[in-house]
Amino acid sequence: MKNLLIRFTNLNFWVKMIFCFCLIGVLSNTVLCIRDLMTGGILFRLHAGFWVLYASQAVFILLGERYVSVLALVQGLLAFFTNADFTFVPLLRAVGTVYYVLFPVPTLQMMSAYKYIFISAAFTLQMLSAYVLLVSFPKPAPKKEPVAEK
Repeated sequence: MKNLLIRFTNLNFWVKMIFCFCLIGVLSNTVLCIRDLMTGGILFRLHAGFWVLYASQAVFILLGERYVSVLALVQGLLAFFTNADFTFVPLLRAVGTVYYVLFPVPTLQMMSAYKYIFISAAFTLQMLSAYVLLVSFPKPAPKKEPVAEK
């Protein structure tokens, strides 16, 4: 446990933020999976798949694995095509709440524009997180071939 805490404290700020949002995703998808199991929900496989993506990203971030960015990319594409679960949805929902406080009775045009902006911002932030994860961890050292002696 101490090693995990040390690894977490050695991460840069943005990777820590991504890690925290992944933990939020694990917790929310755990609740959704339990709800689906109890009620016979049809979205269990989708929620379980996102749970695996979030959990694996959190583990690989702590391991310092550079290619965790591929998981973030896969999650972004899957979320885009299913309109489901982007990493930064909790942040965007907070922004959306402020929007609805400012405009309590939005028009249909405003709601469709908000939905488009929400999906665009969520997808852009997801791709940005994949890039941040890719550049935050060092490249693996090239393997040196043994020199054959004559």
